[in-house]
Amino acid sequence: MNNFLNMPFLLITLFLMTSPFSASAQSVTILGDSDDARECYFSAGIAIQMQNTSSSEIETCSRAIGLGNLRLRDKAATFVNRGILYAADEQYQEAIKDYERAMKLYPEFGAIYVNRGNLFFLGQSYDSAILEYTKALDLDLRQDYVAYLNRGMAYEKLGKLSNAESDYRLAIELAPEWSVAKSKLERVLIKIN
Repeated sequence: MNNFLNMPFLLITLFLMTSPFSASAQSVTILGDSDDARECYFSAGIAIQMQNTSSSEIETCSRAIGLGNLRLRDKAATFVNRGILYAADEQYQEAIKDYERAMKLYPEFGAIYVNRGNLFFLGQSYDSAILEYTKALDLDLRQDYVAYLNRGMAYEKLGKLSNAESDYRLAIELAPEWSVAKSKLERVLIKIN
């Protein structure tokens, strides 16, 4: 699972900010009522873009969670953001624990399942990743195009090229200017033909 952020998939947390870079787009969210929660949000975004993190950034998220002044939804989002930081630090077990904590607090956040799916994808458990992405699409997910693209990549890894094509087309339909989805569709069409 090395090179977590260099993988050709998207890491997404909750629904607020999308930051495209290189071959992928990623997003994090947390606003809440806590300076630490806001700092956690920004740290997760920076960790994604810089492809690294520090223990102090993880500690900021932990402080926000520990203060207890966050609304339930914001606390779940902060767990997901800390999970992103753990994943950027290649602490995958800690990341999955935070995603599970977020699920217990606010299970209808679809982005939690996208992140879990990404970890399954990294572990080459593509069937499990597909289940997670599908669950995300059934829930509260404002950036469906991300889950469609990720699920398409998992299908492609399994050799289910027509499913991959369909998901890539759905991602493009939802985000027409997204070059990542377009290039993946072109690649799968070459494989099909």
